[in-house]
Formats: sequence, C-alpha cells, structure tokens
Amino acid sequence: MVGCRSAPEHTVIGYAFSISGTPTVQVAREEIAEHAGGPTIEIIYDSVVQGDPADVEVERAERLAAVPDLIAVVGHGGSRGTLAAAPVYNRAQIPQLVPIGTSRFLKHAGPWTFMLATDDSTEGAFIGEFAVNRLGARRVSIFFENDEYGTGLRDGVTAELHGRGVPVGSMVAVDPASDVPTLVEGSLLHGIPDVVISAARWQATGRIAQTMRAHVPGVQIIAGDGAFEMRPLVDTFGTDADSIYIVAFWLPDAPGPESRAFVARFERVTGREAFSADAMSHDALMLLADAIRTVGPSRSAVRRYLLELGSERPAYEGVTGRISFGPHRQPPLIMTQIRDGKARRVPTR
Repeated sequence: MVGCRSAPEHTVIGYAFSISGTPTVQVAREEIAEHAGGPTIEIIYDSVVQGDPADVEVERAERLAAVPDLIAVVGHGGSRGTLAAAPVYNRAQIPQLVPIGTSRFLKHAGPWTFMLATDDSTEGAFIGEFAVNRLGARRVSIFFENDEYGTGLRDGVTAELHGRGVPVGSMVAVDPASDVPTLVEGSLLHGIPDVVISAARWQATGRIAQTMRAHVPGVQIIAGDGAFEMRPLVDTFGTDADSIYIVAFWLPDAPGPESRAFVARFERVTGREAFSADAMSHDALMLLADAIRTVGPSRSAVRRYLLELGSERPAYEGVTGRISFGPHRQPPLIMTQIRDGKARRVPTR
C-alpha cells in the first residue's frame, strides 16, 4: 500500500519497485535527510511483486499519480510493468525514471519517461560480441522468457550473432511454469551448442544451467541482467550457478567516491552487500532529489533538468557513473562471472 506522508507540504517522490528494493529507499531517505535547506523531500513506495500483471501495474501507477505533491516516480521494476504504467505518468505529466527496465520500446513510451539502463538492443549486442570474441562461440542456443524483457533481449542477441555469422541452433521460450529439463533436452536435438544464452530471470537461468551442464559438460552460459540476483541464484543452484556469465550495470568494486560512499552506507544501513539494481535505483532517487533541490518542486522543471543533463548542465555524477539522457549517452554494461558465490568482473575482450 502507498505509505503515509508526514506533512502535506512535503515534496514527494514515488517508488514503484520490487518489495526487495525497499532497503534502497532506507538508504536514500537517510542521504536525502542529510541535505540542509531546500524543499523537504519524502519518498513513498507502493509495494510491487516483480512481474505483476499489467492491470495491477496500471492500478499502482494510478494510485501514485493521485498522491498530492507527487513530483516524480522511480519505477516500475520490470519492462512489462513499466511500459504498462508509462501512459498513466505521461498523461499526468509526471517524470518517470526507469532504473533497470531495458525494453527498447521504453524509448517511445512518452516524453516524461526516462531510461537509466541501456536498452535490450545494445545489451544483446554486448552479449553477442562477448560470446563470439571472448568465448569463441561457434554454435549458440538461446532460451528466453516470453515477455518484453526476454523477447527484446533475444532479438538483440540474435541480430548481433547473425551479423557475425554465428548460427543459432535452437531458440526456446520458457516461463516460470516450464518443464525446463524437457525443453533443454529437446533443444539438443537441433545440435550441441558451445555457448548457451539465457534471456531469462534467475530461476529459469539456474534451471537451464543445471540441466544443460548435465548433458553438455563444459558448455558456457551467458545470461542477461534479468538473472542478476546473486543470493537466490547461488542459494538455490549452488555449484550449478558457478561460472555463469551475467550482465550487470554496476558492481560494488566500481571506482569513484560516489560508489565507495554508497557501498559503505548501504552495508551499514541494510546489513547486506549492494547489488546492481540497488545502485541503479539509488541513482534514480538521488538524481530526482537533486533535480528538485536545483530547480524546485515542479514536474515540468524536473523534466527540463533531466533533458539538460550533459548539455546545458553537467551530467549527474551517480553511483553507476555519469548520467545524462542525450543521444550520445553510454549507460554502463559489465560482464561478470559467478565464482565462489560472488559476481566477479571479467574482461570483455
């Protein structure tokens, strides 16, 4: 449910993200409270289950849009929910900052919707290039979740592999209820891959790795950012998760004072290590707070501030790097590999 505001004059930022992301709100609230002067900024959140049906996401957006003094929103958690909610925010002229949604269609969701992450075309090209140049892929199988995230990433990977002359032996749709072992066995009838790419979230990715390696020892597996959930992936699949390559937008070892300060604060406040989605969401919340302090509690002024980053005004120095929304922006993409239950940065060339 939407949280209660302590005073009607407060400026409000809405947070519509997975319930697992609420520690990020704790951290952002503490950091915002340390700034003296300017408008009082409060973050409220509407609890989200990742992958909620589109109508639920729309209802959530409508609740947030109706909150008095709401200036901007961070969310929603996934590409499908974000795309479903975007028309609500665009009609109400509320800036919507999307931390980790990657669907290329978000670029066309409306003038009030801003993506922090790279889109699935660019991420797919990154994965395809890594598969060929770093892993020497000669035959690839692709498994994808049949939603906006999975199909978008599948298409980006496929286009890159096609351009490099690498055949895709099989392309298999999965969902949370799929019999993954049977699907994997069926895919092997079309040929034995040396690289498997998972455009799926952590549950399906873990089951794909578990089954594929039982049939094809030594096969290399790459997953998109949707699988970057280290704790449940490693806790559930143990050694079967080891050595999976996974795309991330940020790692705790990132250089720069903003990142180091965030890592220390996050661990102190939450008692756990920060993950990629935590850093992206933190950047979204703190960027909006900076916009409100800089240009005032106005939706249109905040939108102009976001558009001016990197041109009329300097790019925002965030935890995940420099942030702007111009045509030449380069959101971070990092290839990691799970080793001993941790995501380790690996070179891409």
